[in-house]
Amino acid sequence: MDYEAKIRELTERIERLEKYENRRILKKKIKIAWSVTKVVIIIVILLSSYFYVYKKVIKPYKDKVDYVEEKVDSVESFVKEKWESIKKYTSFLQ
Repeated sequence: MDYEAKIRELTERIERLEKYENRRILKKKIKIAWSVTKVVIIIVILLSSYFYVYKKVIKPYKDKVDYVEEKVDSVESFVKEKWESIKKYTSFLQ
């Protein structure tokens, strides 16, 4: 065989192997990018779901609980005032 033919054959093999290697690297980069994209999408969906649930369920519930606690506190203070006034009158009678 001629050396030039062997060199040409080896260069063709090297070119083919480089082509396959570039494809493999490109597929690996695409796979990594797809994985990162999926993770980002999942995080965005979870955050938007949390904010939606917080806005529609948790916050109104919390506001209602705060309102009820405020009313209970006002009633307790009213009852304590009346109880003190009743105690004052009952202690006066004894």
